[in-house]
Amino acid sequence: MTRLSSPIENLKNHYMVVIIGSGYGASIAASRLARAGQQVCVLERGKEFQAGEYPNTETKALVEMQVDLPEKRLGSRTGLYDFHLNKDINVFVGCGLGGTSLVNANVSLKAEPRVFADPRWPKDLRDDVDTLLAEGYRRAEEMLKPTPYPQDFPPLPKLQALEKSSKYLNEKFYRPPINVTFKDGVNHVGVEQKQCNLCGDCVSGCNHKAKNTVLMNYLPDAKNHGAEIYTQVSVQRIECQDNRWLIHYQLLNAGQEDFNAPTMFVSANIVILGAGTLGSTEILLRSQAAGLAVSKQLGHNFTGNGDVLAFGYNTEQVINGIGFGDRPANTQEAVGPCITGIIDMREQPQLDNGLVIEEGSLPGGLAGILPQTFAVAAQILGKDTDSGISDRMGEKIREVESLTHGAYTGAVRNTQTYLVMTHDDAAGQMYLENDRLRIEWKGVGSQPIFQRANNRLTEATQALGGTQIPNPIWSNFFNHDLITVHPLGGCILAEDAEHGVVNHKGQVFASNQGTKVYENLYVADGSVIPRTLGVNPLLTISAIVERCCALIAKDRGWTINYDFTTLPIATDVTTAPATVGIQFTETMRGYFSTAVTDKDYQRGFEQGKEGNSPLEFTLTVIADDLEELLNNPNHPAKIVGIVKAPILAAEPLTVTNSDFSLFVVEQDQDKTRQMRYRLHMTTEGGQSYYLKGFKQIHDDPGFDIWSDTTTLYITVYTGDSENNPVLGQGILKIQPLDFIKQMTTLKVINTKTIGERLQAIDRFSRFFAGTLSEIYI
Repeated sequence: MTRLSSPIENLKNHYMVVIIGSGYGASIAASRLARAGQQVCVLERGKEFQAGEYPNTETKALVEMQVDLPEKRLGSRTGLYDFHLNKDINVFVGCGLGGTSLVNANVSLKAEPRVFADPRWPKDLRDDVDTLLAEGYRRAEEMLKPTPYPQDFPPLPKLQALEKSSKYLNEKFYRPPINVTFKDGVNHVGVEQKQCNLCGDCVSGCNHKAKNTVLMNYLPDAKNHGAEIYTQVSVQRIECQDNRWLIHYQLLNAGQEDFNAPTMFVSANIVILGAGTLGSTEILLRSQAAGLAVSKQLGHNFTGNGDVLAFGYNTEQVINGIGFGDRPANTQEAVGPCITGIIDMREQPQLDNGLVIEEGSLPGGLAGILPQTFAVAAQILGKDTDSGISDRMGEKIREVESLTHGAYTGAVRNTQTYLVMTHDDAAGQMYLENDRLRIEWKGVGSQPIFQRANNRLTEATQALGGTQIPNPIWSNFFNHDLITVHPLGGCILAEDAEHGVVNHKGQVFASNQGTKVYENLYVADGSVIPRTLGVNPLLTISAIVERCCALIAKDRGWTINYDFTTLPIATDVTTAPATVGIQFTETMRGYFSTAVTDKDYQRGFEQGKEGNSPLEFTLTVIADDLEELLNNPNHPAKIVGIVKAPILAAEPLTVTNSDFSLFVVEQDQDKTRQMRYRLHMTTEGGQSYYLKGFKQIHDDPGFDIWSDTTTLYITVYTGDSENNPVLGQGILKIQPLDFIKQMTTLKVINTKTIGERLQAIDRFSRFFAGTLSEIYI
């Protein structure tokens, strides 16, 4: 399996540009600034998924769900399906390399021109609608390659049903451009893609390499031009220090959180926040709480882009709107990409009365729960749009068929999924509560536009002879709460800090008033959009960020190379296949003294303790290649983590580019091994220190195996190597409770099955125990 992301232990201390996130905004910034010749680093909270790894069953999907409740968070923080539940509006976004592009419906439509006439947009951007913004749209389309569902492909029942509804409504219908590939081949950035197999599982993740997510274009293009990409890195906040930026982050799925380890940091000349509406706003809110001066408008003007989800249940038409899931593609009837048609009811006399209706498909991984779910929802919330005894009998027979034989039959097979976008008042607010993002928007679901949208959906369902089911949470029981998959706002563009968070270029305002900005801090994602767009937002977000990148380059005299003609055909933009590896995290605590430099570690420990000079670390040891770890005489691995040593710095030091060796044979001492640590440590102020440590594994009289394997003798040097003067010496130890936690962090990386993981653990354990038995038994 090939990867775009690099091992976290390769992360440097400093970059010209650090980009936080990897969705449309972040990936565009990475591609364009890497093409401008800059040193670019991308930090993504989620994991990297490749074709074949997206969940296609209920069990697999459940593992990839994370739910952010008001009281707590459930599931893995790197789960692909990221649900945020709030009192007034709930949000679904994607979490992974590629952001929400991994789980959206691919529709690339421009916003209606009147949207940009709204004075909420900065004048400079309004003036650029026909120039830089139009060029941004063109460049985004050049990369994402949107195209309508081809006329010569198999007919799709759900598309035909939507067209029938459009005629009943007497509204415009067409096939919108979607970011899907309909022909095998190597694409314009050198990535091999496959023709869409019409499985319908777009929103659970494309396992066929047909969906044009940014993982297929902008991100590999960034990688191909030198950008470094790192995953499972959760940025907490940013800080301005001495004309550079510190990005404070946590490593996820490494075990450091088990030890409550402080954040690590990387520094940059330029920071671009592209973590999405929720992510970028949350990071800036934390940064504001820690002292970063920004506009008081931060978190305001949240909008769900007028999203409405509903269903035309148990119609008289075959819809075939449930994805294949894990069912063989060659045995299924075509579902088609998630969205292939649109009823476009924009261009109303009043802009905010416009809306669009698109048909959708539900992931096959959910097929098992759909018959019962729809039957119950129809009974409680449904509005039957036709009547008569024979009609009710037909509906009941189809419902029983689905309940008996599953979602690919009967009532569920005849269910149309509707996705609507319209215009809300963009008056939601995001804020921090117990250091977690919450959203408040009282009465949002009671806005008249949502009732109008549901009335039109009832008419659309009436054309098909079915039962209209509104989104179950948009009901009296749930106070008409909403759900959105298109969150926008929170860091909106504006003329000044009194009205928004960033200027027309995306630069963050540096106070509550005026137009002063941080020259090197940008926001580039959906959070900058100051109002609803009334249509799928991905293309407009992309166009705005393309414009932002062009202005970033122009302001600095950089040239973005937009040429694709020099890219070799079938360029391999990914890294070598990942090998099976192993990692664990450990904490050690002790003391050292700057008064001891003569290798008297015990005296250094005692004087350090007496002088209250503690030193402790939490380090993650990563061996990306288990074979190398076991068979190379140096048994090498890498280290990342943090060191706390108040005598060196008030804040924790970050450990990068560091090495670990397991059970190295001491010269001419066959019965002695050493575990060696070589740590490069950096303070927030940029000062470097070097720690050299070893554990001496040797059989002395008495039971000393615990002492030997948990005692580290350390020497600290000024500067970045042991060639510099010794600063101090001492001893660190592993405490029993910390050792228990350490055992829980042992994990295998880059394996696909439980069997492979167990085999790797077994081999590592045999090597570890075998080495100790050679010495002590």
